Amino acid sequence: MWKLYFNFIKLQPGRVITTLFGLIDFSQDNIPIEKIKALYESDFPYLEITEAGKAELYGIVPVVDEVVETSDSIVEKPKLKKSKSLS
Repeated sequence: MWKLYFNFIKLQPGRVITTLFGLIDFSQDNIPIEKIKALYESDFPYLEITEAGKAELYGIVPVVDEVVETSDSIVEKPKLKKSKSLS
């Protein structure tokens, strides 16, 4: 379940010794979300929060500037940055 909210990065998922909880096997799906969240908040270098994690755990909803409707689905229109010329 925790894998919906966090990605394990920089290492292959497996056993890692953590300073907060000792040995944790990150290949397992049944790690309590409270443990993973505590590790993330203590700057554990192998966890990256997903958009679902930001929304569910912290209430952060991504801001969409403009939405373009197509026949298949709704997609976000990318912002274009204007460059300044030196002339």
